[in-house]
Amino acid sequence: MGVWRCAAVLVGCAAMLGEPADAQRPLPQMHRGSVKALAAGRFLVASRHLPDPNFSETVVLLAEFGEEGAMGLVLNRRSELPVGRLLSGMKGAAARLDAVFVGGPVAPTGIVALARSRAEVAGAKRILDEVHLITTRPPLEALLGGGATPDVFRVYLGYAGWSASQLEAEVALGAWHVFSADVDVVFDADPETAWRRQIRRTESLMARAGLTPPASRPPR
Repeated sequence: MGVWRCAAVLVGCAAMLGEPADAQRPLPQMHRGSVKALAAGRFLVASRHLPDPNFSETVVLLAEFGEEGAMGLVLNRRSELPVGRLLSGMKGAAARLDAVFVGGPVAPTGIVALARSRAEVAGAKRILDEVHLITTRPPLEALLGGGATPDVFRVYLGYAGWSASQLEAEVALGAWHVFSADVDVVFDADPETAWRRQIRRTESLMARAGLTPPASRPPR
């Protein structure tokens, strides 16, 4: 997957990637049924026990999935870097104070964007009803110039990537819960609480199905 690259430096993102206190706790072995649900347009909700600090307490939108691997964007890690600073010089960017998101640890200076639109977005790839993935400059400039607001347009630095069969193995071990994506969560007005809400939803669904979730941290 190609992404448009920029030499901008992230501000204040290191703290968000800090290792949790119980990072070395082993992942529980879980049934492998969720592996079959993997596809573009799905959410990956991190298990409470996922040890990788890059993905602890994250919600990921899976944008590509196939035999060669998978690609997605972390939706709930907002940086302190304004869009206007990252994309300075582009028409419509100067006044943007909304934050750039940290999309993942791969290609951390690569710029990716998501746009919400029922209509097709020229130069973008539709990955979900109303959600389009942008990896090149022309559609990014067009949306900025057209005044797209943060509730329908978000910019990310970096992305999450998995090699062939890697994500399937992680899901089989219980590192991720897999759900159909929801466009309102993709553009959530309160992304910092998105994981807490999604993991509680996960545990509620498991309880209704008569499944016992693995021992976990106390809910916050």
